[in-house]
Amino acid sequence: MRKFLLLFVLLSLGVMAESTMYVGGDVKIPMRTDDSFTEGNIIYSLDINTPVALIKKQDNGWSNIRYKGKEGVIISRYLTDKKPENSRAEKLQKDLDFQKKINKDSFNNNYAAKSKLKDQIQAHKNEISSLKLEVIENNTKILEINKLRNKLLSLDGLNNDLVEQLSLTKAENKSLHTTDFMTILSTITLLLGLALGVSFSRASNNRHNKMYSL
Repeated sequence: MRKFLLLFVLLSLGVMAESTMYVGGDVKIPMRTDDSFTEGNIIYSLDINTPVALIKKQDNGWSNIRYKGKEGVIISRYLTDKKPENSRAEKLQKDLDFQKKINKDSFNNNYAAKSKLKDQIQAHKNEISSLKLEVIENNTKILEINKLRNKLLSLDGLNNDLVEQLSLTKAENKSLHTTDFMTILSTITLLLGLALGVSFSRASNNRHNKMYSL
């Protein structure tokens, strides 16, 4: 009796032992939390040839499986104990892998494009900031140039006034030189007149003296 019970336990353990099964079919097969077809009970969408651990095959067409540490159910007809090797499955798997690669490359390309666009936007912002600084500097230089121009105009006007004053001074100086020359000439003429007068007076006196002497 004990041997029979031990044999029964061993057979039960053998039946309950998990075995590796593979997902077959033409599309991704959902692994669900229970045997109902609702969107909210999907745990994973399993690709073709995905290995899963078979816990128990039920009589209602569903099987209990474990995948990535989680338990769920899947339709039994999509499970096979041999890894599918038919060309259709391989083609579908290649298509799935290729689609994954495309999606990954597309994501990487989009990320690279976004990163490049972001760098270009930042470069344009830096260029705009630099141009704004140049505009401010140019406006400051224009103000300084206008100030210098106004100062130059003021100096030019002052220079014209100085030139006019110099001309007047030269004319006055020339007039003074002419007056001095005439004054000197008049003085010399007066002195010569006085000298001649004295000479004539002395000559007259000498003539009278000689007459009285006779």
